[in-house]
Amino acid sequence: MAVKTLENIALSLDDWLNLPEGPPKYERETGRLLRVASPTRRHQDILLLLGYTMRRFCMNQGLGVVVMEVDVALPTGQGYIPDLAFVRKDREAELLWDDGKVHGAPDLVVEVISPGTETRDRHVKFQNYWEAGVEWYWLVDSQTLLIQEFQRASEGYLCRTTVAEGETFRPHLFPGWRINLKNRLDG
Repeated sequence: MAVKTLENIALSLDDWLNLPEGPPKYERETGRLLRVASPTRRHQDILLLLGYTMRRFCMNQGLGVVVMEVDVALPTGQGYIPDLAFVRKDREAELLWDDGKVHGAPDLVVEVISPGTETRDRHVKFQNYWEAGVEWYWLVDSQTLLIQEFQRASEGYLCRTTVAEGETFRPHLFPGWRINLKNRLDG
């Protein structure tokens, strides 16, 4: 007898939003569920460091809300659980609903790339976030600590900043905020 798993079932975006809290975690892409693998310790160290420092900066500056690993229901029907997302203060009422999820395109999505996620993060999600209207997309490679900041343009995402391991990241999106992942992770 064949076992039915959630990965074999097509679900609406609303059905996806109403799945019970994981584990396991699922994202919704092209109408189908994709099971999301558990992150590595290194991935989580990077995510916690970025999330904490970015959230603190945004709160102190009154810029908006930073959320970590929260369901994001994009207007195109895709449903992702990005590592981090940022919603500007003036869009909070529109995008941050009482269910604790993000409904619409956040202003920023951050994906920490781990072994096995690179193709999906750099190509599939890259395109889907652009199509959904996400203004900024950051990719952080957990192995090399390379950080890339992309800004949405009519023809696709344009790379605004690339920072190698050991260099200080000064994103265009948050003037005045900076972080050196290598120094902070090793320190």
